Amino acid sequence: MNKSNWDDIKFVLAVADEGSLNATARRLGVTHATVMRRVAAFEQRCGRPVFRKSQSGYSVLPEAEAILLAARNVEDAVYSVDRAVLGSDETLSGTVRITSTDSISQVVLPPILKTIRATYPELSLRLLSANTHHDLSRLAADVAIRPTPRLEEGMLGVFAGDLEFGVYTADPRTEVWIGLGAGLTRSAAAKWMGRNIPNSRILCEADSFLVVREMVAAGLGRAFLPRFLGDPDSRIQSVREDVPALSVPIWSAIQEEVGRNVRIQMVQNFIAEEMQSAFERLKQRRSSEPSRGNGSPDNR
Repeated sequence: MNKSNWDDIKFVLAVADEGSLNATARRLGVTHATVMRRVAAFEQRCGRPVFRKSQSGYSVLPEAEAILLAARNVEDAVYSVDRAVLGSDETLSGTVRITSTDSISQVVLPPILKTIRATYPELSLRLLSANTHHDLSRLAADVAIRPTPRLEEGMLGVFAGDLEFGVYTADPRTEVWIGLGAGLTRSAAAKWMGRNIPNSRILCEADSFLVVREMVAAGLGRAFLPRFLGDPDSRIQSVREDVPALSVPIWSAIQEEVGRNVRIQMVQNFIAEEMQSAFERLKQRRSSEPSRGNGSPDNR
């Protein structure tokens, strides 16, 4: 398969996933015209249309489902080869891409990456910050720092600490809550809120714990925050709540097939060890410092 054919397949599969040319263009970082040209080239090669085009977007024609299935098999095979090649690399030089949530990326990882760079100056590190998951199987990133009870099949994880949550507020008297939306709905805190906090008491929400913290500090309500965000912030205080201790393990994870890559494995283990130490220091500081205020229990 030549490179042009493979590129056309990538574009077609992205259109099938996104359902529109504009969304595909944004995802792939190209123009609308480029996506249209690639789809047209693929359909011309097939000798038939693959998509039903309408004002609402692009959908795969039923008679073309077999073509898309074959294309996905090709994609899986290509990425499998790429992962095997990456996994056989035994050099410590090169690029390692790390992905995590925006709050971990902004607060926890930068000093750790600085230490890695000082120790291994031949490495180039890229930090991808998002509350949505990058697909490691498609090599969107090399190391994922992921809070989750369990990793999906095919991933190797090293325990990096516990993500502990607390309830914080700028005014302990408020009974209004700040909701956790979009990518945060998977968090243990959001799931607890969904079961226990009436919607009538959730008057605003955000899709980032960094933004939630600023909303708490502005006096918009009380909210769950990771303790590494809430504890050091003098603008807000921890509030006693009738809630269980909420925490979720954090994993420094890589794809099993790239597990023999020396630089990726080194970065995976380095980050896990440094994060464990950082969270342990935070826990010790919390136990030794007087509370800035515990507010009142939440009487529901």
